Amino acid sequence: MSLLNTSNDSDSDSLSILVILRTLFTDLPDLVILNIIHYLSPFDAIQAFYNIDNDDDNRILNLLIETRCFSSIHQLRLPLFNFVCDYVIPYMGSKLSHLTLYDHQLMIARTKQIYLYLSNLSSLHLINIIEIKENDNDLSYFLNKQLKKLTIQFISEHHIEAQAYICEQFIFNKESTNLIHCHLLNNYGIHLRRLNLFPNNSIQEMTVQLKHLTDLHVLFDNLINIKILNIEICQWTIEDIKYDYTKLSKKLPHLIEFSLQTHHTLSFNQMISIIQHLIYLNKLSFIYRNYDERGIDINQLQLILNHLQCLKHLHFIIKFIYFNLNPKLTFEYNIQLKQQWNVHTYMNSLYKTYLAYTQPMINRNFSISSDILLDDDLIYLPTITNLNLTIHTKQISLLPIIRLLNSHFPFLKHLHIVDSFGIEEKNDCTMKLFNIHSLNASELKISNLFFNLIQSLPNLVYLQVNSNILINCDLKLLFVNNQIKHLELITKNFDEINNILFYFPILEYLIINNKKQSNDYKRKSYRIVFNWFEICTQLYTILIKTDKLSNLFFNLSHTESNSKIHIQYSNEMLTVWK
Repeated sequence: MSLLNTSNDSDSDSLSILVILRTLFTDLPDLVILNIIHYLSPFDAIQAFYNIDNDDDNRILNLLIETRCFSSIHQLRLPLFNFVCDYVIPYMGSKLSHLTLYDHQLMIARTKQIYLYLSNLSSLHLINIIEIKENDNDLSYFLNKQLKKLTIQFISEHHIEAQAYICEQFIFNKESTNLIHCHLLNNYGIHLRRLNLFPNNSIQEMTVQLKHLTDLHVLFDNLINIKILNIEICQWTIEDIKYDYTKLSKKLPHLIEFSLQTHHTLSFNQMISIIQHLIYLNKLSFIYRNYDERGIDINQLQLILNHLQCLKHLHFIIKFIYFNLNPKLTFEYNIQLKQQWNVHTYMNSLYKTYLAYTQPMINRNFSISSDILLDDDLIYLPTITNLNLTIHTKQISLLPIIRLLNSHFPFLKHLHIVDSFGIEEKNDCTMKLFNIHSLNASELKISNLFFNLIQSLPNLVYLQVNSNILINCDLKLLFVNNQIKHLELITKNFDEINNILFYFPILEYLIINNKKQSNDYKRKSYRIVFNWFEICTQLYTILIKTDKLSNLFFNLSHTESNSKIHIQYSNEMLTVWK
């Protein structure tokens, strides 16, 4: 910064003295620098300021540590990640309590022995965990007994050995005595049955996506002091599974909060059988979706809720498809229950759907079809940030949908849109959805609809889309001045990727999803991915997902990592990080 100061002497000839004062960034007060750091993302703050100190006191580095910027080192480029592991972590010592890492970063962090300096690390978040190597287990290095909070995201239903290892060797192990909060996430569900597990006495809160109902039974038998349990069942479970739910009141005497999500995976009777014996619940939340030919037994639900005498908070979403709805099996027939828990209902006789939900809506995730959205009776839902929208109406235009998304979901951040009919949108849409920064358009079928939708999202950062949609659009017009940093392409043709990437100049993270390969696909050298770094100069991480990597690339066995680029591959994923 510079300051111009001109002084005039009236008693003498006009004389101007020009004084230039220079202020360095490091001369600014701590409070000013902290405000600047808070304004930036942790990633941008580290990128800008980590090496700005020109003395020995490491003042700026200390301010970055104070604002917990280095808890997000998983977002860094490889050279900066190495710098943090080599110089920052040894310096900060016990100041770091939380760490997030991707699977491809574990080996580097382990090699640098960062745990020697993290004596107070109590929270760990691991992303994209793929597999366990028998002779070189990087994962085991990070499953430290001092951890109190553990979050692990898996990406594949096939890598069950990694899930089994974590459950058997750490979470449900006799020596795991400090873990209090545990989150295990996998969209395909985690399989616990038949694992060698020991009861856990320390876990008080768990969030987990399970494969079957039987896996929930395993949790009931092994979480002795659980207080908060959030469950999603991912696959359908047959009705006649035998389990004695009547013992749950004795097995789970401390359980006061329970959340259960079922999307066509449990029957209403199965869900009720679980809930009715959790008699100490203070808070209950559930999402139930299924086909119920005549409806669900609302009176039975009321009896069970009355039986839960400690229950103070109830939140649910119930949506079912019916054939011939019995009016007695609806909330309209039980006005007392509807008023007691502030239940709102919607029935669409054309599509045979019935929807009931409690207000205020506490869920951040919601699924809705276009026919319900276009109904004027739909209530205002300000808590929803993630929306799955399925378009069921063939002749609908995009404009009214965008208008209603703005009015009914004012804080929507992520939109997943499914076009069931393949709508041909012919009219330009001038209305904008300014808050949405993430779009999953992988299930759109028509380029015109995608083109107009993108035009309405000026602040889009994350995009997931099929490459067939893109190649039929005018990309130069569509992505002019776009802000997209994270792109996932679903494609079978690697030859078209180069032409697409030219229109994403600030792209940082690229995922190529090649799960459905064509039979006539010819293998290529994995080195073609290096060209993508040259096209997108800001790009630093590329992930390629496929059913079998050896069918996609040859010479993978000769891949070598160095200080400038890190290459890691398994049967289903290739990661290139620079």
